[in-house]
Amino acid sequence: MSAEDEGKTESATGRRLEKAYEEGEVPLGKDAMTVGNLAFALAGLSAAAVPLRNALTELFRDRFTALADVAHGPANESSGLFYQVTALGIGACAAGAAGAIIVGIIQTRGGFWMDKIAPDLSRLFSNKLGALFSKKLFTDLGVALLKVVVIGGAVSGVWRDKFMALPALMTAAPGSLLGTGASWLWPVLIRALTAAAVLAGVDLALQHWRFRERLKMSRDEVKREGKEENGDPMIKGKRRRKMRDLMRGRVAVEVPRADALLVNPTHIAIAIRYRKDEGAAPRVIAKGKGKLAEVMRELARENGIPIVEDIPLARMLYKRVKVGRSVPAETFKAVAAILAFVYRLTGKRPGGTAKAA
Repeated sequence: MSAEDEGKTESATGRRLEKAYEEGEVPLGKDAMTVGNLAFALAGLSAAAVPLRNALTELFRDRFTALADVAHGPANESSGLFYQVTALGIGACAAGAAGAIIVGIIQTRGGFWMDKIAPDLSRLFSNKLGALFSKKLFTDLGVALLKVVVIGGAVSGVWRDKFMALPALMTAAPGSLLGTGASWLWPVLIRALTAAAVLAGVDLALQHWRFRERLKMSRDEVKREGKEENGDPMIKGKRRRKMRDLMRGRVAVEVPRADALLVNPTHIAIAIRYRKDEGAAPRVIAKGKGKLAEVMRELARENGIPIVEDIPLARMLYKRVKVGRSVPAETFKAVAAILAFVYRLTGKRPGGTAKAA
C-alpha cells in the first residue's frame, strides 16, 4: 500500500528522520559501494601494475623454462615470485575493500547498528506473496536490466575492435602478452567504472526517494509529533496566561512603589526605584511589554507615579536589565536626570520622603 493510500502525504519531519537513523534505517546505495570498491581496487592495481607485471613475467618465464627442461627441476625463484604476485593481488583487493567501507561510512554517517547485522528470519516466513509482484520488484528488475545494457554497451565498443587480434596473442612472449592484455583491459575497466558510477548515482537517488516515501507521515501524525515536541498548544496557552497573571500581580505591587515609570512610549514600560538602603544605584523593579506595559501605565496613573518618555533608554533597560537589578553604569547620568526631574515635579527627596514644608 502506498503512502497516498494510507493518507500519508506529508514529508517526514526532522525528528522522524533522526529517529529512523537511530534505529538504523538509512537509504543505502549498494551500487555506490560497488563503485567505491572497484575504484579503489583499480587505483591499487594501477599502483602495483609495474611490479605485478614484472613478477608475472618472471614467474611465467621460470615455469616455461621448467616445463621445457624437465631435468632442470623446480625453479628456485618460483615460490618467491608467487608470493610476490599474491601479495600485490591481496593489496589491490584490500584497497577495494577499503573503498567499499569508506563509501558505506559516508552513507551511514559513521553509524553502526549491531541488530542490523543479524539476518531477519521473519522475512523468510512472511506471507506477503503480493511482494512478488510489487511495483518495487518490477522497478528493481528494470534498473538491473538498465545496468546490463549500459555497462555492456560501454565496454562492447572496446572489445569489438580487439576481438580479431586475440589469436595473435597466443604466440606472444609473456611480457608482451601481459602488456597487451593490460592495455586492452584498462580502457574497458575505465568505461565500465564510469558507467557504473552513473548508474550508482541513479540508484542512490532512487533509494533516497523510496526512503522518504516510506517515512511519509499523515497530518495527524505531524500534529501529534508537534505536540509531543513543543507541548500541547492549550497547555502552553494556559502556562502563558498563568505567567501573565503572575507578572500582573507583581506589577500591581511594584509599580505603586516606583519613583518613575519609563516608557517607549506605548510598547515598553520600566518601573524605576531608588533607595539608599536598597543599593548604590537605581533599580528596575518591574518591566513589561505590550498589554503588560499598558497595565503598568494605568497603575502609574492611578498611584500618581510620573510617566517619563525616553525611547532609547527604555529600550536599553528593557533588553539589558533584569527585574530587581541595578541600572548599568553607562545609564547612571540619564537615570539620575530623570529622577531629579521627578523629585522636583513631585516634591519628594531621593529616597521617597517628602520635602519639609
